[in-house]
Amino acid sequence: MPVNNNECQAKRLRKPPAERCEEILYAAIKVFAEQGFRCTDVQQIADLAGVGKGTVYRFYPTKDELFQAAVDDVMLRLTSQVDAAVQEITDPLEHLKQGFRTYMSFFQQHPEAVELFVHECAEFGKVSKPRYFVYSDLRRTTWLNVYQQLIDSGRCRVNDPEQILNAISNLAYGSVLVNRISGRNSSLEVMADELLDTLLHGVLGPTQIVAASDE
Repeated sequence: MPVNNNECQAKRLRKPPAERCEEILYAAIKVFAEQGFRCTDVQQIADLAGVGKGTVYRFYPTKDELFQAAVDDVMLRLTSQVDAAVQEITDPLEHLKQGFRTYMSFFQQHPEAVELFVHECAEFGKVSKPRYFVYSDLRRTTWLNVYQQLIDSGRCRVNDPEQILNAISNLAYGSVLVNRISGRNSSLEVMADELLDTLLHGVLGPTQIVAASDE
């Protein structure tokens, strides 16, 4: 049976705006991650999304706005995935572990997210705060409360929740970033457990810890 191009076009145009927007963002994330902001032509994104260039501009009037929307989409999915994973966990230590594992797993599943963050810093880092850190700041109080609960439970050697948060945040983001840009491409899910083991149990044995504290 021959394909009716008019019918196909009509079906394409009848897609709900939310679905069309999702398709454009999916395409934008892929193309921006592969080629960077500067080398990307909006027509490439339109072609991948299966829409006209004008349709992309109706949703996102500029390439800058489209790029920022792509980064926002990634960050919303990351924070939603982590929040959902820890929602029912009341123990602060298990909350920490599951949140950390889910964070690392997200980047295992979506390596293109790291590329977007790198390109954002390169193109917009001097004019605005990277969206990764904007979203991280919005979740900061929530995680500080978790670490304060951990301190209050008597299971934590460090008594400053800010210190714990900064250390874990730097460890998580730095590990993901280094793994990607170094080309190692190790399993982030395996790495998550290794990092948690080092973080929670340290690298020194009990006798070495005592000796170090006496120096």
